[in-house]
Amino acid sequence: MQLKQIFVLCIGFFLLSAFTNPPNKKVSTLGVYEGYHTKDYKGYSYQSQYLKMPDGVRLATDVFLPKKRTEGETFPTIIYFVRYVRSLELRVLLRNKNKPLTGAHVPHKEIDFFTSKGYACAIVDLRGSGASFGYRKMEFSNEEVLDMSTVMDWIVEQAWSDKQLATTGISYTGTTAELALSSKHPALKACIARSNIFDLYEDMNCPGGLKQTPFIQSWKETTLALDQNDFGIFGGLAQLLVKGVNPVQGDKKRVLLKQAIAEHKKNFDIFSGILKIEARNDIEPTTQANCDAFSIHTRIADIIASKVPIYRISGWYDGGNISSAIKGYLNTPNTQKLLLGPWDHGPANHISPFTKSDQVQFSVYTEMLRFFDFHLKGIQNGIDKEAPVHYYQMGTEEFRASEQWPLTNSSAKTFLLSDKNTLVKEGTSVQEGQVNYVCDYTVASTNRSRWNSLTGLYKNGTTNYPDRQEVNKKMLLFTSTAIEQDLEITGHPFTELYLSADAEDASFFVYLEDVAPDGSVTYITEGQLRAAFRKLGDKTTAPYQVVGPYHTFLTKDKEALTPNKVTPISIAFQPTSYQLKKGHRLQLSIATADINHFELTKVKPKNIKVFYNKEYPSKLVLPVTK
Repeated sequence: MQLKQIFVLCIGFFLLSAFTNPPNKKVSTLGVYEGYHTKDYKGYSYQSQYLKMPDGVRLATDVFLPKKRTEGETFPTIIYFVRYVRSLELRVLLRNKNKPLTGAHVPHKEIDFFTSKGYACAIVDLRGSGASFGYRKMEFSNEEVLDMSTVMDWIVEQAWSDKQLATTGISYTGTTAELALSSKHPALKACIARSNIFDLYEDMNCPGGLKQTPFIQSWKETTLALDQNDFGIFGGLAQLLVKGVNPVQGDKKRVLLKQAIAEHKKNFDIFSGILKIEARNDIEPTTQANCDAFSIHTRIADIIASKVPIYRISGWYDGGNISSAIKGYLNTPNTQKLLLGPWDHGPANHISPFTKSDQVQFSVYTEMLRFFDFHLKGIQNGIDKEAPVHYYQMGTEEFRASEQWPLTNSSAKTFLLSDKNTLVKEGTSVQEGQVNYVCDYTVASTNRSRWNSLTGLYKNGTTNYPDRQEVNKKMLLFTSTAIEQDLEITGHPFTELYLSADAEDASFFVYLEDVAPDGSVTYITEGQLRAAFRKLGDKTTAPYQVVGPYHTFLTKDKEALTPNKVTPISIAFQPTSYQLKKGHRLQLSIATADINHFELTKVKPKNIKVFYNKEYPSKLVLPVTK
């Protein structure tokens, strides 16, 4: 074949390809985003330095810039304000000075993803942590807000910055992402808070007024070790691979790093104070402040005033942080999006009992990119036209959209406790009576629970709730007959129990469960309450909008039980979305201990009695959509 003919054929193939394979069609929907990015920056350049705060304290800062950028090209910046080490220095044979290993709270793949899409990323060690100087006087402080504002001032002055900023992060870093909004910095245009803490007392430290002492101890051990650059706490492999906190560039002999670590010795001991707190308004002795002084929910006014659009992301098994995400959505009108998935903390894993794989299938990064592109780059991708709430329903195994939360098509379905440990539909005749439960203080929920997912040292593998038949033998159970059609539960269940105890205080744990025809028992959700905090508060005086029973957890509302006197106790479950299949049975399980996760009251009953009659109508109330 002659050269001319070959050339003509090549031209023909080129033209045919152009017409038969048009450019990628633009697609933008929940978790899917195609055709909006034509340039892949493929990699990044890295730099680190100290930034000087107004009081002279220096903060270690890593900056990652898209690598294949043109001269003069500028980028929006995603900022992470980190408490647990911005980046790590590996041992010599594993080290890459141009690509440090970022810490656990900012996964390396996240930096790769966003820099490839044309974003700069900055990770900052908060004062008194990592390689930063200074010491910590309290957590989530006004001092930190001023630091954040100074860091943002520095970023917008850089030649590579387009002066558009966003914050994000997971857990503590997700909380500082929202804390930054209270600075009301004019360049801050978006915030994605993942698994963050809205109410520090109720959603993290003391759910239901019961201290998460095992978690707090694990958090303490982790934080104290990291503040002193001690990675031995993570085991021999960590010590073998990791040299320690990554020093800033230029600090080759780690002189500055050693000086910074030395200053961390002055960090206040939050943990000893937390462990002494019982009521919401109890004073932490070191700071002479109560738990709310550390909590994001007390900054609602400033967060709203910032007018920064917020996207909140959490999962049904995300400790008590799932409640935080919903509270944040309901109480900050600048929260534009709420995403609730079948995930634990992070999200790290897909936990729905109806799927075999624990791998997160949904692309959280893609969804974040849609939000950032719209608010920082002005890309009209339609995310603003979509429903503000998306939630995953376990059982149907699908995401659903809603214009609001709680769902408008939800209604309360009540089951009454009845004789022979049964649950009957409201309107059905209740066989009146009472049942005695001999309290078992060996009851322990799985050590791979929602609560274990909150921090690395507390984990015992992937979050997982195995068949609960065995642990249920130690609990008081009330079970329905087989349901006649699928029942979709979405929202905030609660139970109101009329009970007596032979002591002045008690710890109550309630579980909502799915009993299959073969007898296997699946965990749906749970709630807990210290009896002394049972008094229901006036929702109109609550510090923020509340769904379900409202307890103040204040000292003035703390009240001892009168032994053997019948008392109503309302307990909220963590929110959920779950389809109970036709032929399955609903089960309410009651215990007075979960020794794997919660510190119990000092005074403990030997027996409790649950009553069910016209005068004492103990019940379970479910939000159902079908």
